[in-house]
Amino acid sequence: MADIIVHMNSNKGSIKRLHGVNNGPEGYGVLVDVSHYYKKAQIPLVRLHDPNWPHAWEIDIHTIFPDFMRDPEDPTSYDFSRSDAYIQRIVDTGAKILFRLGESIEHTPQKYYVHPPADFDKWAQICVGIIRHYNQGWANGYEFGIEYWEIWNEPDVGGDKMWSGTDEQYFDLYRKTALAIKKLDPSLKVGGPAAAVPRAELMQGFLKMCQDEKLPLDFCSWHLYAINPEEIRELAFYVRHQLDLHGFTETESVFDEWNFFDGRLWEIIYEQGSEYMRKDMFERSKGVEGASFAAAVLTLLQECPVDQANYYDGQPHALFCGLFDYYGVPQKTYYAFEAFNRICQFPIKVEVAKSEQAQGIYCCAARNEEGEAAILISNFDGETRLYELELLDLEPSLKSELYILDKDRNLQCESWAVREHNPMSLLIPKHTVVLLTFNMDK
Repeated sequence: MADIIVHMNSNKGSIKRLHGVNNGPEGYGVLVDVSHYYKKAQIPLVRLHDPNWPHAWEIDIHTIFPDFMRDPEDPTSYDFSRSDAYIQRIVDTGAKILFRLGESIEHTPQKYYVHPPADFDKWAQICVGIIRHYNQGWANGYEFGIEYWEIWNEPDVGGDKMWSGTDEQYFDLYRKTALAIKKLDPSLKVGGPAAAVPRAELMQGFLKMCQDEKLPLDFCSWHLYAINPEEIRELAFYVRHQLDLHGFTETESVFDEWNFFDGRLWEIIYEQGSEYMRKDMFERSKGVEGASFAAAVLTLLQECPVDQANYYDGQPHALFCGLFDYYGVPQKTYYAFEAFNRICQFPIKVEVAKSEQAQGIYCCAARNEEGEAAILISNFDGETRLYELELLDLEPSLKSELYILDKDRNLQCESWAVREHNPMSLLIPKHTVVLLTFNMDK
């Protein structure tokens, strides 16, 4: 058996466009703008959380509604100037928005904004005002048609970095805000809890509350930073199982924070003396290791019960952004997103089978009705060797092209006599991404 067998005549549905990101294309105010790269990769969905524009709080509640004592029904109580400019830039790239209603993470010893609001009902009405502004034109606003509205971020994260209240207080905030949003517009998708640890108690309590009280839960959001793609696969099925177990069989699973990061480093990576470890981890996420990981994750998510996903993050800055550096230069991981987007141009996903010997190799493939096709292969953790690739029922007259993403190449097209033999042999070193395309010679 070949290492990889692609059944070109099969039909396994469609490729899920899961190469969304967190945050928009601008950084450092408007000094660095990578909108053209967002457009080229056709980023489908942008989640708003911790933007660096230049501050992290441009779309936070306390920025948009700076004086909590004022009336949420009064348009002059809001300051939409920063969020308007930020969101407009994202919309201009063609991406849709997932709006996180809440506050950005606070790493400082003193916490300023991550406390439970003084009045949950009023906070919910402020969120309604924000939605009216961006979807209904209220307060000199827009009609962006933003569907996804997420209530808070990571209320389960340790050290009060995101939520200084209790689980029960978060549940109450979700309850009142979700019902207020649905009262405004039942068609909107409301969700949470943007869980940092989906297996922890808060997630269980949250799902039970929503089940017992029959609260709206159109999507359940969750996060994972990992260095093993299989951890993501396992957690995706776990979340789906929990949703189904609680009766939320129609609720979307939204994986809206992920990146290549060793979770064991969270407690020490920002300590004094950790600067070399910090640099090594973040540079790995931007290099060929992070790129092959990203391609592997985007590929394996096609086989997982996940409906939306957002990499953390896309904005150009120095640390967590694996797509660009702070100059706006695309990094290796960006090209993994670009390669995945090329697969998305083909509407029909086809069946791919792997042999036992192809451990650490991830692959997906798609075609159109004319038989043109593309195959994406990531060697994240497999051997560096020749791999046998067999393409069943591929139209022999198609022109073939080979694109390589490795330490020396950024998806440059290689000359390749692809189908002189079938199965064919292809050298795929570890931490290499390969894109194969088969098109009519027009």
